[in-house]
Amino acid sequence: MTRSTKVVSLPTSADHHDHQHHQLVFGLEGDTAFELAGRSREVRIGHGCLVPCATDHVFSGLGDNRILVLDLPTESHDRQQQERIDRLFQQASYFHCPPELQLLLRSLSREIDYSPHDPLLQEACSNTLICALQRQLDHALPARIQGKLNLELLDDYIDMHMDRRLPVDELAGLFCLSSSQFFARFRDQTGATPSQYVSERRLHAVRHALVHAPDSIAQLAGRFGFCNQSALTRAFSQRFEVSPAQFRRQRSDLPSEDRAKDS
Repeated sequence: MTRSTKVVSLPTSADHHDHQHHQLVFGLEGDTAFELAGRSREVRIGHGCLVPCATDHVFSGLGDNRILVLDLPTESHDRQQQERIDRLFQQASYFHCPPELQLLLRSLSREIDYSPHDPLLQEACSNTLICALQRQLDHALPARIQGKLNLELLDDYIDMHMDRRLPVDELAGLFCLSSSQFFARFRDQTGATPSQYVSERRLHAVRHALVHAPDSIAQLAGRFGFCNQSALTRAFSQRFEVSPAQFRRQRSDLPSEDRAKDS
């Protein structure tokens, strides 16, 4: 078979089969259920599974979901590639994805969405994910640094998804924690709730864009995840005690070196 890399949604009806190729599955959105070698688990954001050739497995979607699926041949003409694949697929297993790998997954799945029929892109994404996952499994990269959540990685993830709602369970999945565990640790570490933190970062990004981007305020509302211009104006005014339009006019009157302070 030829290798393929695709983003799919699983139906709610369960399917039961095996196949003559290896399969690597990453959760992107929502929940899916898998049963591998008699072990059942949900595969959601921050999780994945390795399905070796001829492994009997059952899978289904649990509501809206998206997964990234890599179908990989059992034999490759590339010796280094074959060695990595053989090491990964020694047995059926589930795994956690650290935030670094989650960010990579989001970027690559977006590229595949844009060009779903580009074989060169599929192979490049497949090779990248195989190498990244192998490194993670070899070294067990921590999602937390000295007991603390890695906020730099969280910031990167928020910045990548400013245009949509970010529920707590999705952010918790980045760190392989339950929603309640993540909420408690996050509030202890930052003094804010996750939603307050996301809102603050979103509004500061809007403030920067008002100075440095030509987009209208309505366009900025969509770009930064507000339902409309009124919602953005209300939130911005409450936070900075000035409307977005007034802030933009004030900053446009300043010298360029002073405007740069809002970078």
